[in-house]
Amino acid sequence: MAACDVVESNYNNSISRGSYYGQTYWLNWEACGTSGCSLFEPDPEETLYSTCSLGRLAPYYVDVRNASHISAALQFAQVHNIRISVKNTGHDFFGRSTVPDSLAIWTHNLNSFDFYQNFTAFNCPSANGQNVGEMGAGIAAGDAYRFFNLHGMDVAGGYEESVGIAGGFGQGGGVGDFTTTYGLMADNAVEFEVVTADGQVRVINECNDAELFWAMRGGGGGTYAVLTKFRVQLHPSLPIHTYNFVANFTGDNTTQSRTLREILTAHANSQIEWSAQLVTGSVDYYPERVSFGAVLPYGDDGSKLKSATAAFFQFVNNRSDMVVVENRYASYATYTDYLSMSAPDARATEPAGIFSRLASRLMPRDLFTTPETVDSLVEAVVYGIEKARSLLALTATQVVFETPVSNPDSNQMTSALPAWRSALWHVIHVGEWVEPLAPTTLESATAGFLQMLDPLKKLSPGGGAYFNEAHYGEPDWQQTFFGANYNRLLEIKKQYDPTHMFDCWKCVGWRGEQ
Repeated sequence: MAACDVVESNYNNSISRGSYYGQTYWLNWEACGTSGCSLFEPDPEETLYSTCSLGRLAPYYVDVRNASHISAALQFAQVHNIRISVKNTGHDFFGRSTVPDSLAIWTHNLNSFDFYQNFTAFNCPSANGQNVGEMGAGIAAGDAYRFFNLHGMDVAGGYEESVGIAGGFGQGGGVGDFTTTYGLMADNAVEFEVVTADGQVRVINECNDAELFWAMRGGGGGTYAVLTKFRVQLHPSLPIHTYNFVANFTGDNTTQSRTLREILTAHANSQIEWSAQLVTGSVDYYPERVSFGAVLPYGDDGSKLKSATAAFFQFVNNRSDMVVVENRYASYATYTDYLSMSAPDARATEPAGIFSRLASRLMPRDLFTTPETVDSLVEAVVYGIEKARSLLALTATQVVFETPVSNPDSNQMTSALPAWRSALWHVIHVGEWVEPLAPTTLESATAGFLQMLDPLKKLSPGGGAYFNEAHYGEPDWQQTFFGANYNRLLEIKKQYDPTHMFDCWKCVGWRGEQ
């Protein structure tokens, strides 16, 4: 019973869930159809399925503690023709880390840290530098922020502190509160230690296995090699300044819809200036309310953020069609101080131990330049907000302005989706539910969330979506997730994994549902 109490009391704790192989962040990817062992998040004493089974989980996993364990697992799988899967924290919207009938390589306990004030790269003088951090593949974001903060440094990680930032997050691009200032996490990669499909342990950088290094700097995790260590450029710690605005719309549905459009329009009209000032953050839009969180890492007393957002502050503060819950600025000495405030909010807005479906699109700068294009953008976003609520009861749309505006990657040093470089908004439609849906309802919601992207896609031809936060059913996935980089990435995949040891859902080289 004591063990059951521990599981139940931590069931919606994302950090705790990541520490078990048999749990994922979202229940979609534990269960298989109508079979699984998941619990009811509001009351974890209740089970969700009449039949308890492994669902999508691998029947066997290797709890790796060093690179040699991975080499041995890959060699064993090669000899016995066993499918391989790779799992870290299970924070995966595609379920790529849970593959039935596979041998799983579980990297979460590769949790070492190091800090190099003066860094010497492996056989690569051009990659030598200062203030480089080293993380084992299993390191969670919150632990990384706290460790490097002890050395007076920040790392360009993600918003949710349970994310395994050295795993699929960083290899798929990696966005967070420092992205506008320092670029994607992939932009900050210096060197990796990896195990390739042949079982060889390699240290790769811009001089050694340079093509593989390029591919793993944004081209997605789980498909080229298994990463064991991520060496990343750090940056001197900055104060964190925030602006939070929360309000509930008043009036009937028509009035609320008008208020929503006007708030979104004011946001869109401000975005070019905010991006120029390197303001980052996100806004959660609902049909009936809004929750706004702007963030600026900057070495002042918060004046820059206040100046950049002053017009918007006055615009929302003077309205009579909503009840303002919060409209204030705050400052924190370090990012870890900021986490103490933001972590509870993240748990509320991104709860673990439930089901989730999402759809997303990166929206380019040119849509923010004229009243006509702004109107079209707002209408496309509102369409998704309203469509989502017609499909599921628990929905929100996140408009994320964590884009790498300060790093155009003009020399294509990374393989991250090129659409990132011109994007100002990352629009994410999210739907959640707490117990299994009827198959027809789930099918309708899944199809509906894909269809609600149509207006956004029409406005961004040739664009794309963030590989780590997108609709798993995206049909044009090669273009949408990898863009013009796909063919080069595929050739690198063939070079380093000629027997297709690694295969994950809509990753480079994916062979389809077979």
